[in-house]
Formats: sequence, structure tokens, C-alpha cells
Amino acid sequence: MGLLLSVLADLANPSPAAPAEVAAQWSKIMGLAKWVAFAAGAIGLVAAGVMMSVGRRHRSSTAADGAIAVPWVIAGLSTIVLAVPLVNVFM
Repeated sequence: MGLLLSVLADLANPSPAAPAEVAAQWSKIMGLAKWVAFAAGAIGLVAAGVMMSVGRRHRSSTAADGAIAVPWVIAGLSTIVLAVPLVNVFM
């Protein structure tokens, strides 16, 4: 009877597990997505720097927009870095 209850308890709350083929493909997709996101972050930082340098003379609003963009890009990159560890905490 105790064995039956332990089996039923395991059925009620199974741990997540993907088949090996799916896990391999998912890893490739997530790696590509992370690479694209980091590339976009690098481009965003370069664009913000260009805006600040171009807006230095007679276009102060452009320079201010570039300066305001830097923390947002860093926040986005931080979110990307922390996404997988945060999901793993809850799984």
C-alpha cells in the first residue's frame, strides 16, 4: 500500500524532463537567441555612443537621448544574462 501511494505521489508532481533530441535542439536555439541578444546589446551600446558623440555640438537632445539609452541597454543585457538562472530557480 505504501509503494502504491509513493507511485501515485510521483505521478501527481513529475519533474520536467525533455527527450534528448528536443533538449539538444532547444540548447542550440537558446544559444543562438542569446548570441543575437548580446550582438543587439553591443550594437545598442555603439549606437548610444555615436549619438552622444554626434550630439555633442549643437544637438544636445541627441546626446541626451544617447546617454539615456546606455542604462536601458545595460538593463536589457542584464536581463538576458539572468533569464536562464531565474527560470532554473523555479523549475
